[in-house]
Amino acid sequence: MAAVKINLQVKSAGLFSSPLNLVEVDSINATGVVTRLAKLITATVGSSVKLLDKTDFTDADDQALVLIKNTGATYDLFVEVTSGVEAIKLKPGQFAMFPWHTDNTTGNDLYVYASNATGTNVEATVIELT
Repeated sequence: MAAVKINLQVKSAGLFSSPLNLVEVDSINATGVVTRLAKLITATVGSSVKLLDKTDFTDADDQALVLIKNTGATYDLFVEVTSGVEAIKLKPGQFAMFPWHTDNTTGNDLYVYASNATGTNVEATVIELT
C-alpha cells in the first residue's frame, strides 16, 4: 500500500487587500494499484492520444488521484477529459494533481497532445483509492 503526503501552501502579500496564508496538509493511503508511466507525446491538436484508460483500473467504479507533469523543455502539453475538449494546459515543467473518477458507463479516459509535432515528454502517476 502506497502512502502519499500532500502539502499545499499559498501565500501572498499583495494579491488581495489582506495577506493570504493558506496551508493544507493531508495524507492519502492508496488501497488500490499505483500506476506510473512516462511517454513522449508527439500527437498534436486534433489527433490526441489516450494517456490513461478507464480499463487500466482494477475496479469498475474507482476514485483515483492523478498527477501529470510536462517534463519536456520546450512545448506545451494539453490534457483532455473527453477527446477533443481541452481541460488543462501544462507549460514545460508544470504539473497538475486532481481527483479522477472512472465509470464503466461513460468514457472517463484522459487524452493528451503536444503544442508541436516534435512532441513533449509527460510523466503520470495514478493512485487508485478503491
